[in-house]
Amino acid sequence: MRRLAIVCLLGCGGSVSRTPPAKAPAPTPRVHAHDVDRVPQDPIGALLPSDDAETSWVLPGPVQLELGGGAIEPQGPSGPIEVTVIDEQGNLVRVAAKLEHVRFSVWTERARMLAVLARDQRIEQHDFAPPQIGSDIEVVLRAGARVKRLGHKDHQTQIRYLNALQVEGWVPDEALADRSRSRDPIGRIPTGRKTLMVIPGAVIRTEPQWAGHELAVVANGYFLDTVRELDEAWTEISYEDGEVLVHGYVSKRDPPGRVHRWHDNDNAQSPVTVTPNATAPSGTCLYTKPSGEPIGYIVGNRPVELDDTGNGWWTLTVDTPWGPLAFSAQGPTKSELVACAPPGSVPPVTPPPP
Repeated sequence: MRRLAIVCLLGCGGSVSRTPPAKAPAPTPRVHAHDVDRVPQDPIGALLPSDDAETSWVLPGPVQLELGGGAIEPQGPSGPIEVTVIDEQGNLVRVAAKLEHVRFSVWTERARMLAVLARDQRIEQHDFAPPQIGSDIEVVLRAGARVKRLGHKDHQTQIRYLNALQVEGWVPDEALADRSRSRDPIGRIPTGRKTLMVIPGAVIRTEPQWAGHELAVVANGYFLDTVRELDEAWTEISYEDGEVLVHGYVSKRDPPGRVHRWHDNDNAQSPVTVTPNATAPSGTCLYTKPSGEPIGYIVGNRPVELDDTGNGWWTLTVDTPWGPLAFSAQGPTKSELVACAPPGSVPPVTPPPP
């Protein structure tokens, strides 16, 4: 019996040793919404002009010519910059800037991207009940209006719109997009009504009293349309352009409200500009660094600041909405810089007469 028990134990032990241990399930990779179906584009090919491309807008801020490179701080105040998003990495986006004199790509923070209204949207404030049904006292932003995201709560996004009028309020998340078709701006639309001249900072309210909630602030416009004059102080007004419509009340005696700007620093100095010392030939290739990745090119023969760094490489500095940006360029001489512009991407340059 003892031998049989030993044999059984050995047999059972052998059978256990031959059974492979169960493998733990492989972890499911975490996928971020903005990484789904992300297809990075060639930075030079993305600079080609296109009538079908959707555009985005970013506010100036620190940029990198390449991932992991040193951050370049913007110089001077500037408004939104029209770009095309060509790649994404974590909290950074790679955007292509197609300027009249130069085209290039940079990395910037995703938080600096503006949102775009995907549809006409009435703007609501969370601290007061909306007007009664049938009331036309309101502010509406049109599809395509660019706004800055300020906050988020319960599927609603707090936004700020800046143009002739300044508007702050809340919109449903689904009313916002990151890009849209570029279009020409439409200025103030005349209505034939008597105009009312106001100063920047004039507050348009929901009611003809100082306790009325703010619908909009006149930022850099001067004329509103008079619907009716209520008394010596208050006037019912309206205003409409290609991006905003407002109907409310304004007072000549109301103290001015705060007028925001796109840039963060209201005391920002005028931007520094380059001191040209050479002319870069049209199509000159712009690199992140010597022997680095090509990320742009010059459009037309343009004055630039060019410094010899040796071994056939140059530092080429050009003015941009971010301030002067220094790229690398290659060539044996100042007038023989290497080109990398795709065919048809830059207009032909007529040589000067002999």
